[in-house]
Amino acid sequence: MSSDNDHRTPSNNYRNPPAEYRYKKGESGNLSGRPPKKKAVEPGFGALGGGIADRVGAMALEEATRLVTVREGDKVSEIPAMQALLRTMFRASAQGNTKAAHQLLELISRNESARTATAVELLQFAAQYKEKYAPVFQKHEREGLDPPDIYPHPDDIIIDETTGEVTTDGPLNKEQAGEWEFARQHSMKSLGRYFEVKAALEKDPTDRELKREFAKLKKLYAFFEKYSKRSMRHQALQLSRRALEEDISLEGSKTKRRIKREG
Repeated sequence: MSSDNDHRTPSNNYRNPPAEYRYKKGESGNLSGRPPKKKAVEPGFGALGGGIADRVGAMALEEATRLVTVREGDKVSEIPAMQALLRTMFRASAQGNTKAAHQLLELISRNESARTATAVELLQFAAQYKEKYAPVFQKHEREGLDPPDIYPHPDDIIIDETTGEVTTDGPLNKEQAGEWEFARQHSMKSLGRYFEVKAALEKDPTDRELKREFAKLKKLYAFFEKYSKRSMRHQALQLSRRALEEDISLEGSKTKRRIKREG
């Protein structure tokens, strides 16, 4: 009994079958497709970096920030679970629970110490920064040069001598400086329109289009005021430094003349 295989053209290389028995271009030898991969085994808790302890810690943090509903008298609100717990502890301590009071005092003390340490570190950094870069800017001022390409400007770092609080009022990097300059130019160009729209609204407060336009113009005007106050503060500090330098120079001249007379 013959079969189809009897009619095949013999080939000396099993890797190179006759053309009629080869797969056509674009066809795959596995018509059913690639078999699906076996599902990977889920890693246990121990494979997640720190075991069960890390998972419990992550879940605790998630629960601490979850919103819960609380009622205070007739008022119902949603607050984080941790905040609700702290309120309960404060209420208990106010009612004489010394354990809750002790825990709260320890918590407040630790956080206050950390906040104070951070504030002191920031104050020291601000003072050192001003001491380092202020002379560079002053040198440019005396020589009539443009300010150096250093950010933030030392005069933009404001230290409250009473509280030691440090704030900044100005761009913190070159990119922000470009944005500030663009906003300054744009706000200056819009000043005329700002006062026109403001006067028009005083005559017709119900005009919705003017209201929308005025809302945008108010933001530009607010930035213009902020930039102007910053410029005035810089100028006042420059004048103060010049006056101080003149006083020092004058005092030095008097001292030299006195030494010369006495000598």
